[in-house]
Amino acid sequence: MTVDFHFLNVGDGDCIIVDIPERVLRSDPSVEFPARMMMIDTHHHDDHDDYEDVVRYYLAHFSDSQGRPRPLFRYIQSHPHTDHLKGLSRLSRNIPIVNFWDLEHSFVPQKNGPGWDECRDDWECYERLRTGSTDPKVLRYSDADSPREYWKDDGITILSPSKDLHTAVHKKDDGTLRSPDEIGQELNDLSYVLLMKVNNLKILLAGDAEQRAWNHMIQNHRSEITNIDILKAPHHGRESAFNEEAVKIMRPKHIIMSASEECEYMVPEKYLKASPTSKIYKTCEQGTFVMSCDFDGGITLRRS
Repeated sequence: MTVDFHFLNVGDGDCIIVDIPERVLRSDPSVEFPARMMMIDTHHHDDHDDYEDVVRYYLAHFSDSQGRPRPLFRYIQSHPHTDHLKGLSRLSRNIPIVNFWDLEHSFVPQKNGPGWDECRDDWECYERLRTGSTDPKVLRYSDADSPREYWKDDGITILSPSKDLHTAVHKKDDGTLRSPDEIGQELNDLSYVLLMKVNNLKILLAGDAEQRAWNHMIQNHRSEITNIDILKAPHHGRESAFNEEAVKIMRPKHIIMSASEECEYMVPEKYLKASPTSKIYKTCEQGTFVMSCDFDGGITLRRS
């Protein structure tokens, strides 16, 4: 029995699907945990056959015998930049979403500007989802929130964002409010950073967290980020999100970079210098792949 982390090859964007199996508590077999599906971000291309079609992939791998898709118990929007929500409208039309994790933020993209027509439907879908009251249920958390029932069941700890990061992203050093465009430039540091545990295995899904967020985690969550088994590198492995001290603390055994071959500023060499025993996997080289984590501490990589 494994928890399977699907890292989809979606170009310069992110899409992670987590298949959490039905299981019982070893210490008390009367305690049962239901199977659940979880997705972090989506990125869809209409015109690139080399990249994964997120909806098509999900329907092919996670449908029942009647062809009905398994509901997404938890969809997490790590942060609302286009490369993390492109295709959200199509996703929500085809796959039921039970819980929608959003952030508290005041970011608004430049409407009617370059690229707006391409992302209009997805942004409008995002706004509808985040302002709804039910179906899906909208949830917003920070690292200050105590674990709720389902977090504990699924082994999730939120390491970021924090109240201080929210303030820093929305206000300048002099206390004046940032404009929506300026907030957009700082928004990576408001990304959800999630630590998932499969018994003793530690999987860190880091969104696009950059330096403020890493400094926060080093100061406030050092023990949680020590000795990581799998790290989804922040911001597609770009230099802007590389924090040498954090990587030395994490010493990740496996590092995943979700990016295209054309992605600029990836720095795998810096990760390896800080953590020489790490193994790096790029979606642009591996294609879509799965990291299967079993409850006895084993990790297996397989092509999907």
